[in-house]
Amino acid sequence: MLRFSIVIPSLNQGRFIGETLRSIAAQNYPAAEVIVRDGGSTDETAAVVKDFGPLVTHFVSERDNGQSDALNKGFAQATGDIYGWMNADDIYLPGAFAEAARIFEAHPAVTVVYGNWVTIDAVGREIAKHYALKARRPHFSYENLDAYNQAMFWRREAHERFGKFDENLHRLMDDDLIMALLLNEGPERFHRTDAFLGAFRIHEEQKTPVAAIDERQRAEQEYLDRKYHFTPAGSLRGKIYRLRYRWHQLADSLTAGGLRYTIHKAREGLQKRRGLW
Repeated sequence: MLRFSIVIPSLNQGRFIGETLRSIAAQNYPAAEVIVRDGGSTDETAAVVKDFGPLVTHFVSERDNGQSDALNKGFAQATGDIYGWMNADDIYLPGAFAEAARIFEAHPAVTVVYGNWVTIDAVGREIAKHYALKARRPHFSYENLDAYNQAMFWRREAHERFGKFDENLHRLMDDDLIMALLLNEGPERFHRTDAFLGAFRIHEEQKTPVAAIDERQRAEQEYLDRKYHFTPAGSLRGKIYRLRYRWHQLADSLTAGGLRYTIHKAREGLQKRRGLW
């Protein structure tokens, strides 16, 4: 049986981390370790984690250099075959581990499994469904799978090729992970499932704004563009790449979610990126 290692970075998320841990316990998957790297929370986080007893294999609460540092320290402790990263305010959906394990076992060449996800509010009510895009080689920092760590698992060896999370990033370390995996593994080693694997929580205390891209996110996108030597978006080649990506987004969204979903995503993108959906 494949063993899962789930790393949870946390800072003052005692309000939500219990639900995160319950979503892991509810997987009823016997071969899993849970590593919580807490940045020195001053709330009830430690007490909540303690209540879960042996479910949490490692719990460390100490000051760190941010979420990327916490993730690096957590994955350095991991011993499993399959890795996952779950934030302390988000959750896995029922059957996520079993679905990922089934795909990894059936397809030995696959190194990344990802799927659909939902957004939920502070009390866990579903807000919206989101359908993952097909894996393609990226040409821009924002060209991803429309699926993030809440709905993604990867093999240990893929993480070793990825290396470490970039501690220069405080918002877009998930985009960095996806870019590196796509470029290192190749889209052909990604497997998209139609199952809904995870949920991203929207609440008033979260670190990353949802409604619009702020200046810090833009700065980190530009950093990623330089890091991966992506073609400038304003160049002729960049415009061609962007047009092609938009076409694939449209086609994937229509196929998976239908016309109403696609219109909603387009409006959401126009509002968030001022036309860069």
